[in-house]
Amino acid sequence: MKTQTKEEIFTEAVIAHRNIIYKVCYMYAPQGMIEDYYQEVLCNLWQNFDQFDGRSKRSTWIYRVALYTCISFIRRKRPASISLAFDLSSEEDAELREQIEELHSVISRLGHIDRALIMLWLEGYSYEEMAEVTGLTLSNVSVKLMRAKNKIKEMFNA
Repeated sequence: MKTQTKEEIFTEAVIAHRNIIYKVCYMYAPQGMIEDYYQEVLCNLWQNFDQFDGRSKRSTWIYRVALYTCISFIRRKRPASISLAFDLSSEEDAELREQIEELHSVISRLGHIDRALIMLWLEGYSYEEMAEVTGLTLSNVSVKLMRAKNKIKEMFNA
C-alpha cells in the first residue's frame, strides 16, 4: 500500500472541504473577488498544512484558516462594501431575492467575529466547534452569538 504524499493529502482535504472554504469566502469577499479570497485561503492552507496537529477536526481547522485569511485579506484590501453573490435567476421570486439581499446586508454589517458566529450557527456547528474555530471560550460564544442574533433582529425591525 502506497503512502500518500503531502500534496495528495492536501488536495484531498481541499476537495473534501471546498464548500466550507467557498462559504467563508462568499460571506467575506466583495462580489467579483471570491476567487481571489479562495486562492489566498488555499495559499495559507498550503503554507500552514504541516501545522495541523489533529487536535481538532480537519474541517474545523480549515474553517478557521479560511476565516482568519479572509479577515486579514479584508483588512489589507479594505473593500467599500460586501456585495451579495447570489445569482438568482429572473424566474426566482423577487420577494425572496429581496429578503436574501436584506439578510446578507444585515449580516455583512456585523463585526467579523459576530459574522463568523452567525455563519457557523447557520451551518449547524455546535457551540464547542464555534469556540474551536473562533478561539473564543464556550461561554463567550454563547453570549456573542445571542447578541449577534439580537443585533440582526434589531436591524430587521429598524
